[in-house]
Amino acid sequence: MRRYTFKRYGFVLRKLFLRSYHPTFITNNLDDIASSLQIFSVMTAVTSIISLLFVDSLVRTKEASFWIAFFRISSLAICFMVYLLAKRGIKRYKKNILGITSLVLIGLVALYIPMMVFDNPNHAYYLFGSAIVIAGASILLWLEPIRICILSLIYISVFIPLHLNFSRIQGFDRYFFYQDVLIVSFLLAFGIVANFLINYWRFEEYRVKEKLHITVGKLLRINQKIEDLSRVDSMTELFNRRHLLEQFDLYKKRSHREGFVIGLVILDLDKLKTINDRYGHKQGDIAIQAFAKTLKSRTRITDIAARIGGDEFCLLVSPIDKEGLQILTESIREKMEELQIPIYNNPNESLTLTVSIGGTLFHPEDDPSFDELYHKIDTALYTSKNEGRNRITLLEM
Repeated sequence: MRRYTFKRYGFVLRKLFLRSYHPTFITNNLDDIASSLQIFSVMTAVTSIISLLFVDSLVRTKEASFWIAFFRISSLAICFMVYLLAKRGIKRYKKNILGITSLVLIGLVALYIPMMVFDNPNHAYYLFGSAIVIAGASILLWLEPIRICILSLIYISVFIPLHLNFSRIQGFDRYFFYQDVLIVSFLLAFGIVANFLINYWRFEEYRVKEKLHITVGKLLRINQKIEDLSRVDSMTELFNRRHLLEQFDLYKKRSHREGFVIGLVILDLDKLKTINDRYGHKQGDIAIQAFAKTLKSRTRITDIAARIGGDEFCLLVSPIDKEGLQILTESIREKMEELQIPIYNNPNESLTLTVSIGGTLFHPEDDPSFDELYHKIDTALYTSKNEGRNRITLLEM
């Protein structure tokens, strides 16, 4: 139980402190990262200017004053460059923006070391100033907790010994030294905790958005699948009557606009009931599927092949002329007449199946409804049936 608890806490710590930003997370929040860099650079620049005018006025020698002013101006130059980077060129460096930000922060903090050296009587000002820069960066900048923790440890290992050394030079007072260390530790701890909480909220928002995006994507795919299923016949994978009717109206509009001829064909399998009665409905389904494959193999990508019920099928073809419609329907009839359909419970035997066809053409100036056209073609289909089946009857329009 204790081992499990340690593992669990270890996992949580790794998840919270060692987690790095995902590239898509940075890309999605690049504008906010740029804004935080601008705010941080402006605030740091203002702090440097105030320190240059007031705090650094306490410097006692001209040489020290010169060098401290030089380092203050250097920090202002860094802030100005960071501001321009965030304002104009952050997208160019988005892959390495966190590394650049970390280096800038280290550079700004490192400038306080020579200032402490040149103005060691007032070294406490620079100690607190550098700690405030780290705490401000922890809150404002988009940096992972592990980076802030490492920077804080480096800061403590460098600045506290310097502070102790200069405190001894100026006259060591244990009370004031530990008070300064306590204040600095509080600032760093405050920055780490704030960074941790802010990053937690940022990641939570990111995770919620990612989950929402994934869920919406799944729903869209499911809706598309449902939409596709609602337009496709599940047995034959041809379109169904609903899709055929929708496409019929669209084809008519295109025909009026572009001036091409459209063909509508009804196909009915001959004596499918005999097959069902003799071999069972499963064999009838196999026969229907075989015909559907034949129909697909003989139609173009621009044509609509649909099963409109039972053993009845329909073709909507365009553009086409009378000769082309005759060739198309004859090729379907011949292919079906020659096709050997295996019997599912007796692989050594097969059967043949024929199809009766009725069809017509209508021109751009015509404006028939589907039901009107279907009724006329149905008459042609029954003519093919009555004349002995396995025939084609095309009406003149």
